[in-house]
Amino acid sequence: MYSELSDDDKEMYLDVLREAPILPFSNFVSRGDIPDRVDIARVRSYIDREVYRLVRQTYRDRSSRLIPILGSAGTGKTHAYHSFKDKERENRKKLEETTEEEEVEVSQLEPVDWTIIYVPSPPASIRVLLHVYTCIIEEVGPEILDIVSKKLVVEKWGGKKGGLFQKPKVDEVIQKGIREFPGVFADCVKALVTYQLDKSKKALAERWLLGEDLETEELAELGINSVVEEDDVCLAMIKIITENLDRVLILYFDELESPYRMLGEAAERKFLEILKRLYNEVKGLVIIIAVLKEIWPRILEIADQPLRSRMEPEQELKPFSLNDLKIFYSKTMETFWDDNNLNPPLYPLFPLNEKLIEMIYEKTQGNPRNSIKLCRRFIDKVVIEEMSVEELMEAGADIVATAKPPLPEEEVVDFSKPREIIKKTIEEILAEEEYVIDVNPASVAGATLKTIMKIGENKGKDFNTQMEFKFMLGKRSQMLAALIEYKGKKWGLEIPSIKTFDRSAGVAGYYAAKRLKDALDQKAVDEGILIVPTGSGGAKFEMILENNAEIHKVELNNDSGEKLIANALTYPTEKGWEIASIIFPDIGDYVPQEEESSEEDTE
Repeated sequence: MYSELSDDDKEMYLDVLREAPILPFSNFVSRGDIPDRVDIARVRSYIDREVYRLVRQTYRDRSSRLIPILGSAGTGKTHAYHSFKDKERENRKKLEETTEEEEVEVSQLEPVDWTIIYVPSPPASIRVLLHVYTCIIEEVGPEILDIVSKKLVVEKWGGKKGGLFQKPKVDEVIQKGIREFPGVFADCVKALVTYQLDKSKKALAERWLLGEDLETEELAELGINSVVEEDDVCLAMIKIITENLDRVLILYFDELESPYRMLGEAAERKFLEILKRLYNEVKGLVIIIAVLKEIWPRILEIADQPLRSRMEPEQELKPFSLNDLKIFYSKTMETFWDDNNLNPPLYPLFPLNEKLIEMIYEKTQGNPRNSIKLCRRFIDKVVIEEMSVEELMEAGADIVATAKPPLPEEEVVDFSKPREIIKKTIEEILAEEEYVIDVNPASVAGATLKTIMKIGENKGKDFNTQMEFKFMLGKRSQMLAALIEYKGKKWGLEIPSIKTFDRSAGVAGYYAAKRLKDALDQKAVDEGILIVPTGSGGAKFEMILENNAEIHKVELNNDSGEKLIANALTYPTEKGWEIASIIFPDIGDYVPQEEESSEEDTE
């Protein structure tokens, strides 16, 4: 009990909380790139069992499967990914420790091996397959190229060295590979064989296999005409990888509703077509799509009948029970005390209490995100001494004593009582909306185009837009993020293939600039807009910009990117206005929303 804690203990634990750089429950919104440390598996056990069943079936017959996981905001869709990732690590450790004699017995319980891959915020229709391919490479690691190329080139296509002076002939091995994987697979075969057998070109082949842009001369050196960025080539690489890995790949698509939210039904439909291609054409996949429960009926309307009929029954995430919340809170606090080299307090809910946890549960109906957020806020209040532990305890006692019908509306509530202060605080916190915005090339491209469209429409401009603009560069196609046509002029929009806008684009910035330069040289566009992270540079990058005045560079950081995305459908940011004014130079100076409102009121 709380009363068993001495005053010294209370003060010691509170001092640790006050001095901690990161308080417990700081990550009440799960993110795909930050692991969650505490998991309450019971609330999701029925979903886990279903997913593991599909993984076992897929491992046996190599047929791909697709399962939707539904949940309202904050019910743990992203968190579910982290729990699967933890299970994957446990499974792999168990397999590594398993002897050959035990292998048969273990394989009857679960698949020999599997890997789950997080695919964040589906990037509308912009290079979706490249996005998936990149996620696979980054999650499994570059060693995936060694595993696949060794299995194919050395073990199947005769690329094994016969002796000290007997080296396999690269061209002969390539021809054997092309007989197994003809047509669009040919360049993939050439790259894998070169990567495995030709030391002088290994680095070049690796760059191609990792999806980097190569110069025309570099492609010629490899004897390759295409790039992985092309959908058919990218899908071919995904097929080759999945067919030659002795494991099942789980693709965890989070926030499936993002394309619809950013760009409407056409973008969502196109994304679903890509999903269907993966499902129909690739072996050894379990595809999980995590979707907002409220939006799922609309997704079903957009999906075609073949895709709907082949989906597994949807699974819905359940909220916490009161006991789940208490366990989650206790485990999180225990982790925090352990990180600070302390034994947990005798009272595991310190600095909160059981009755306050019950009140939080009652108000949130067990929604994990809201529950965690409220726990964090009340710990904040104790740490900054806005409320004392004693006041929280008093409120808890008051909660028990006031199990009465609600007060009539006309009755004045005395907010001097701890209970009423806490009730008011909970209502205020829950009234706040939390927006989690992933600033990546796809979301920035979608928001930029949406901003241009909104401003253009408001200013009465006659223009056209197109996502994924393709043009030919010699015999191969290249693609820009978008195209805008206005007054007979074509503007290409491009963004580097980067993970974050928090640091320089590096070499990816150069290749994005080069794609715009290629489009200009081919007369596919008249001018270009290049959006890069603040501070992006480099000699080759700067040279392209200096020699091509038609390319307009716009810099974003994570903060300005978040604002651009959040305001794309409402009122544009100053940065959004800056981008639109490149295309519509006569739209005038930017007027903040507050100023515009006051000007309208004056009129």
